[in-house]
Amino acid sequence: MPDKGRRITVSVETKEDLSRDILKSESCAMSCPELHLSVEPGTLGGRFTTVEGLLTQVRDDLRSSIFDVGDGGDSMDVATKNKWDSFFGQLTSAINGELKFTIILSDPLASSYVQSFAAPEPDAQMKVEEYERTEEEEEDLGLRDMKTEGYEQDEPVKNGATTNGNSVNGG
Repeated sequence: MPDKGRRITVSVETKEDLSRDILKSESCAMSCPELHLSVEPGTLGGRFTTVEGLLTQVRDDLRSSIFDVGDGGDSMDVATKNKWDSFFGQLTSAINGELKFTIILSDPLASSYVQSFAAPEPDAQMKVEEYERTEEEEEDLGLRDMKTEGYEQDEPVKNGATTNGNSVNGG
């Protein structure tokens, strides 16, 4: 378990940038500020794809959950429907390489990866940084309850579970 999380920020400026490989872990959150897009950890599960593939998956999943249920979005008021249509239009423009945007992957387990086009040299369009996990991230990952020090001193289990030397089955 890494001590810190990892945040990867990629500037997508050309259609070629959409072909960067991405490994997005299940614990990773994704955002694109210019597109007003934020995806919480676990929403897409883990994925190995490209920037274009990831955005396409987000667009298609969102569109189906909003418009392809029950009434197909018919009960939505006109203003709300127009906002969603505008959002999906902007997302499609980004997927087609017509818009510049930034994609930010924040992974508290540092398990996500974005392909560098300049490796082994630094990639001018990509910034990778470690960050301190928030208390909420640590709680969500179960790290607050995990005993990582002093566990070696616990007494070994003998013919049944023990807790600090006291047998669970009364012996």
